[in-house]
This record gives sequence, C-alpha cells and structure tokens, in this order.
Amino acid sequence: MHQDPLTTVFVPFPAPLEEVRLIQRKNRFLILARKKGGEEVPLHLPNSGRMEELLLPGVRGLAWKNPGPRTEGTLLLVEHLGRWVSVDARMPNRLFEEGLRQRAWPFAGNFTFFRKEVPLGSTRIDFRLERPEGLLYVETKSCNRVEEGIALFPDAPTQRGARHLVLLRELREKGVETAVVWFVQRDDAVALTPDDEADPPFARAFWDGVAAGMMAFAYRCEVTPQGIRVLDSIPIVERERGREGDAPRPAEPLRP
Repeated sequence: MHQDPLTTVFVPFPAPLEEVRLIQRKNRFLILARKKGGEEVPLHLPNSGRMEELLLPGVRGLAWKNPGPRTEGTLLLVEHLGRWVSVDARMPNRLFEEGLRQRAWPFAGNFTFFRKEVPLGSTRIDFRLERPEGLLYVETKSCNRVEEGIALFPDAPTQRGARHLVLLRELREKGVETAVVWFVQRDDAVALTPDDEADPPFARAFWDGVAAGMMAFAYRCEVTPQGIRVLDSIPIVERERGREGDAPRPAEPLRP
C-alpha cells in the first residue's frame, strides 16, 4: 500500500479555549456542560456522530467561547484515555486544504487550481482539483473512534456518506480520478477500517469504489489544545471473516 511521507500540516484551534465538564448530550448538535465556576452552559457540537465512548458525563472538554442564538460556545476537544481527541468534524476539510496549500499530498499531483464544496448531481463533493492530467475529486472524512488501535468509521449509519462514495466510484468508472481521505483526530490509531458492522452499505460502497480504482488514504493526527497536526499515514484495512479472532488484514490495492 502506498505510504505518504510525514507531513507538517497544522491547523490551529481558536484561542482561548475554556475548560468544561460534560453533563449531557441534548441532541445531535447540542451539549450541556459545566464551567469551572459551576455555571451550566449549552455548547454547539460540530459533529453528528454518536461518539458514545467520548461524550460521557464528567468528561473534561475544551470549548471555544463563540456565542450563537442558542449556545454559548463550541465544544472542540474532549479528554479520552489520557489524550485529547477532536470532536470537530469540520477539521478534515481544513486539514486537507492546508495540505493542498503546502503541496503535502503526493496523490494530488501537480494541480493548478482547486475548488471546495463542488456541486455534483444533487449533492456536493468536498474538493475538485484541476490538474494537467485531469480532474481529481476528493471527499474527506473525520474519524475519532479507535478500538485496540484500529480507527473505525463510521460509528453510525450514514446514507449521505455512502451516496458520496457511490458517486466517486461512478466518476472513476468514467475515467475521472477520485479519492477519499480520512483524518483520524487522535494519535493512537495504527490502521483504519470502514466498519461493516456499524454501516454495511457504507463499507460495501467503499470497497466497490476501491475495486473501481478510487484512491483511499488515512492520516493519524496529533491533537493538542493549540491545534491539530498530521503525523503520518496509516493503512486502511478490512477484517477477514469466517474465523473467530481474525485480525484485520491490509486491503490491496489502494492507489497509487
């Protein structure tokens, strides 16, 4: 499998961040938290994933004070197993864009221009790169669930995510280059797998895309209160089935 070199891509968090303790997740995008002085505050959660192992009562978090109509800030980080984990699902687009500006992604080629949120059919694809060798469409994904060193995505069914992968596969079958890029927003993952237990259609759409020639990459990140830095690439794997205790095996080939 292709391994990209260590990158120096870094995206800062806004400052200052305020320490909070989580109380309750009220809905998909709303967290109730307690400030150090005891005041309870509603916070925006920029992530629709379940994150049940991360968003526990009493967990320490860091929030940016940017008041909105119904919230007093945004929860960006939570502490888990002695490390900071980002819960900001917007970060992958920012990391990928910063990497483009640094020419950090070898698979992007010698692109001359890129656009974000490009309309395609009834939806939008995160990036379109214009290159002498042809267009490249890229979807980025956020992952912050890790079990025994394996990053798992998604943690809940995502029809939209599967639909995007189908679009990327169809583009590739027409000769257009496509790629999906994961950013694992914590530093303890050694591999990533599309979780066919949490979302079988998504995993199937991913492997169908790979079989059609779609490129796929995953990057492990260092997360601190100052920001997120890309550390290195990790392999994307699938789990062998049929024997209890089978370990994940590397998926081949992932291009280039």
